[in-house]
This record gives sequence, structure tokens and C-alpha cells, in this order.
Amino acid sequence: MSLARHAQSIAKSVAYRLGFSLKRLRSAQRAMAVAADFTGKVRPRLHRTDPYEGFDASAWPDDASGWGSDSPAFGELIAELRPSRIIEVGTWKGGSALNLAGHLQRLSLDAEILCVDTWLGALEMWTDLDDPSRHGALGLRHGYPTLYYRFLANVCRAGHQGRITPLPLPSVTAAQWFALHGIRAEMIYVDASHEEEDVYQDLISYWDLVRPGGVLFGDDWNWDGVRLAVQRFAGEQGTAIRHRHDKWELRK
Repeated sequence: MSLARHAQSIAKSVAYRLGFSLKRLRSAQRAMAVAADFTGKVRPRLHRTDPYEGFDASAWPDDASGWGSDSPAFGELIAELRPSRIIEVGTWKGGSALNLAGHLQRLSLDAEILCVDTWLGALEMWTDLDDPSRHGALGLRHGYPTLYYRFLANVCRAGHQGRITPLPLPSVTAAQWFALHGIRAEMIYVDASHEEEDVYQDLISYWDLVRPGGVLFGDDWNWDGVRLAVQRFAGEQGTAIRHRHDKWELRK
């Protein structure tokens, strides 16, 4: 590698750590039309076999660590909206989903949480191979991440298998599936990529899946890519950006 390319690589790595996006924003198309609102349970439409059936959680480490997963905003929003369905876009090890599930259980709400992720890691998870909290957490085996199984194990240990359903798809593909089946939610939490064009596409894809009176909200306002995408989308929609603790909100 030339000295110039090496310097550029270091600069990118530092920029990602500081929360700056280096990708150029490209145009994005709106999500497909949403079918009539489906009010039943989604898991039977997603999985013929329960994804937790026969899974051995003891084979995986007890580690649900993440970023912003213990925010008080989760409990406040659930108490206010009393949702019947929550969609989480970007799950990692499941920390925030477990927090959400705990609040639903505490309030005796029969609500499901649909967790969308590829469990392959975002860009910053692959920029520093020596980072144990990001790249190391992917748990590569033969070059392929095993993070999904850590997520399943964390859900099992917390006893929330009946409430949390994984959907291992890219975020836009999952949004298209939701739209096709009329799957909407009172709360949609966006915490996947931090790249501006990716976040903007997620906002476009999931906005029409928010039920009236619901909220599209997310984390990482300090990331340049996230903040710019939210500001652009909110401006286009004529929707105010609210802030609750460490989360940003867009109300439907």
C-alpha cells in the first residue's frame, strides 16, 4: 500500500470513530405502497419453525452489550404509546430489544418486537480488525460472523423468546416485506447504519410503516451521517425533530 493510501485509510478510520460520514449521499426512492394494516402476530408469517426451537443458548457467551440500549427513552415511549408492535432496525446483540421487552412485560402489554438486522455488522465494524467491541464482537468463524447466535442466546437467557422475533434481512428488503404484508408499528427504532445515504433510505422506507400517532426514532445523533439524514428527511416531510434523552424522534 502506498504512503498516500495508507494515510487515507488512517484518516477514514479516525473519521468513523469520531462519527463522521465519508460517503456521498445518493438519491433514494420511496418504499412501495403499504397493504391494509395487519393486526395479528407477525412471526407465523415469517417463520414456519420457531427460530428459537432447539437452540442451545449455553453454547454462546452471556453478552448483550451495546450502545444506548439502556436509555430511559424506551420506557417513556412505551408507557406513552402502549404499542402492540415495535420494529427495531439494527439490533446487534439485542440490548435495546431486551430493554424494550422488559418494559412491555412490566406494563403487561401483549406486544411483539420485530428485530431487523443482517447481523453482519455495519461499516465501522469492519474498519478496525483489532477493535474487540466492534469487529471482535462479530465472532467470525471461517470468515463469517456468528453474531446472530449471540443475539438468540441473549434473548433466550432473558426469557423473551415469545416476544422478540428476528428478521435477518437488509433493512430496505425487510421494509418492503413489511409493506407487502401491511405490517405497521406504533414504534419504529432506527439504529442500523450510520452512513448518511443508508440512514436516509431507512427513514424513507420505514416512515410509511409508522401507525398514525406513532413515532420513528433513533440513536446516534452525534454521528454526522445520522444527523444529516434525519434533518434532510424531516425537512422534506415538514416534521419537527424532537429529542428525548439520547434519542431523536419524528412523530407521525
